[in-house]
Amino acid sequence: MLRARIKKVYPGFLLDINLEIAENSYNLLLGPSGSGKSLTLKIIAGFEKADEGKILLQGKDITDLPPEKRSIVYLPQNLGIFPHLTVKEQILYPVRCQKKSLNKNFFEKIIQEFGLDNLLERFPSQLSGGEIQRVVLARSLMAQPKLLLDEPFSDMDFHLKMKLSDFLKETKERFNLTVIHVTHDPIEAVKLAERIFIIEKGKIQFSGILSELFQTTKKGFISEIAAQLLYLKELIKNAKSRT
Repeated sequence: MLRARIKKVYPGFLLDINLEIAENSYNLLLGPSGSGKSLTLKIIAGFEKADEGKILLQGKDITDLPPEKRSIVYLPQNLGIFPHLTVKEQILYPVRCQKKSLNKNFFEKIIQEFGLDNLLERFPSQLSGGEIQRVVLARSLMAQPKLLLDEPFSDMDFHLKMKLSDFLKETKERFNLTVIHVTHDPIEAVKLAERIFIIEKGKIQFSGILSELFQTTKKGFISEIAAQLLYLKELIKNAKSRT
């Protein structure tokens, strides 16, 4: 579905990525700070330009397309909420930008699925953090993207982050999205990932499912992550067995 073979050079840092993402899959891009996770998303979304390489989305070369032509939604940490627009105006924003006619059935389905019926006339200042996240996801889906790129919820408390991460995965299932979720949090990897990509020093060092990561013989960062994830998996398993 997505194939990205890209290089980006900065002083003292080289991003050299070969990434393949399956359609309708939930993917975790895991790595330490400064490893190139967010830069990879920005290049795929079109907000940064690679020095070399190609990006193919469903077989179409989108390497030189502007962000609005890529059928990709990029959700940064600040979520890009518009303080002067109501919830309804926020959700309809992609339709107006693309100058498309409104699919009322699709709009009503999103409103119902996201539980936003009673919030349509509110402004962001009147919403909780969780409600804002729902609004932003609803707005993203109105663009009917093929790929959703998501940065971590690092500025949220643990419980809200877990709740919204689960909500994002449920949204992926409902609307057949393909998701790349960037994180440095191993708990999110255990809870959410269908496939894990570990990036370190600008390169993908591991690609596979969780059980394959546990069987890896690599040392260093990957080995440490595998040990953390296995420990967390056992904790979750034991916690469930007690309930």
